[in-house]
Amino acid sequence: MRSFDSTTLALLDSGRVVTRGLLLFDFPSGLWGFWDDLGPLVYSGVTYKGSGQLITVDEIGFSGDLSSNSINLTLTAIPDTDLSPDVLATIEAEQYHQRPVTLSRAYINPDTRAVVSVQRVYRGYVDQMVHDYTEDGQATLTCIVQGRGRDNTRRGWRTRSDADQKRIAASDGGMRHAATSGTQDIYWGKLPGTVKK
Repeated sequence: MRSFDSTTLALLDSGRVVTRGLLLFDFPSGLWGFWDDLGPLVYSGVTYKGSGQLITVDEIGFSGDLSSNSINLTLTAIPDTDLSPDVLATIEAEQYHQRPVTLSRAYINPDTRAVVSVQRVYRGYVDQMVHDYTEDGQATLTCIVQGRGRDNTRRGWRTRSDADQKRIAASDGGMRHAATSGTQDIYWGKLPGTVKK
């Protein structure tokens, strides 16, 4: 369940809030951000390049089990824009395999154009990139992204540790026994060897 701060709730209640999509690739060379509007948008130290309607995203499906859901992100290049054919070629030349991707929704004040809050919608990993050229000279790059649910069923995946949990909430000690709970023997009653004859 998502919670919004009071400023975002006030804008939502007024019906005047503007929403925009944010796309963030985390490549070895650095963070690549795009958003579905014009011009640059700076948020959390990242400059998101305006891409207008040049990025399309499959409908994001959710399931109640631990299975992974995959989506396709399609970036369409147009010369002399922030999403030019050269930018697509540079993205494809990155070491993109299994690199993180984050989709978010930004809530923007329509009067000041300031970002009020950002809610993460989807996180995954780039599995493949498919470059395609159409007859009219348009170039598209389709990123096939695996959802993070795949981590739930991977063999050899590590167990969340107490340190992981403390990064989320410093005072939470609920995972302090996670590392040893699978290896400890728990006895009920008297311990073996302590019965007197």
